[in-house]
Amino acid sequence: MLPLLVGIVHASGQFALVPSHARSSALGGCHVPDTAMRRIGAGYRQGYAMAEMATRTMDVVWMLGDRGRVEAEYAHFGDRIYHEQQVVAGYSMWVTDWLSTGLRGRYLRMATGNAHYLPQQWLAAEVSMQAIVGDRLMLYAEGGSRPWDKEKPWMARIGMAYKAVEGLTTLVELDSDECMRLRAGTEYCYREHYFVRMGMATHPIIITFGLGMRRGIYGIDLAVESHEYLGVTPQISISLWP
Repeated sequence: MLPLLVGIVHASGQFALVPSHARSSALGGCHVPDTAMRRIGAGYRQGYAMAEMATRTMDVVWMLGDRGRVEAEYAHFGDRIYHEQQVVAGYSMWVTDWLSTGLRGRYLRMATGNAHYLPQQWLAAEVSMQAIVGDRLMLYAEGGSRPWDKEKPWMARIGMAYKAVEGLTTLVELDSDECMRLRAGTEYCYREHYFVRMGMATHPIIITFGLGMRRGIYGIDLAVESHEYLGVTPQISISLWP
């Protein structure tokens, strides 16, 4: 049971790299650089039907001074047999009005209810960079270690977010996953309160769709992913911008 379960988790893209927010999932899994000054959020992601697992997340983003920002996230994935816990903490700073750099630490623990398998845990470091070009284009890049993956103990990601017209944003992203995975998504915002999103990813093929609504300091996002092999995954995120 356990080897099959671990194989399913790996096939779904490794929990440690799966987008934790429904907006990202609805946009094909793109990273979607977060520009929020303050946010408190919680999310729930039902695992692919074949795995019958769920991910629960809590996250906080908070400004420090005029240019600095801290972020923290806790996520739990699994069921009664197998589970993973992850804690991410990071700091980023706008070096100039158009360039931001950041550093994150990631703690990942994998365990099972089977006493024959000892828990495994890892620490990883990641760096990130965002650059704003004009009024409509953002470029971003990330890199870091993945010690839990013996075949590829590092990761790299580059992407862009382009706003062709007001209310319409397109994202394209390429990462160093197996076969160089491509992700793309489009988001349309209506009257700054209602959002429609769709996207896709390759290797394996995933088609995504989502809706969002934000009123005042409250927001809710919904997403659905259709995996080439493993079926459908629904997700919900609730956010507060104090």
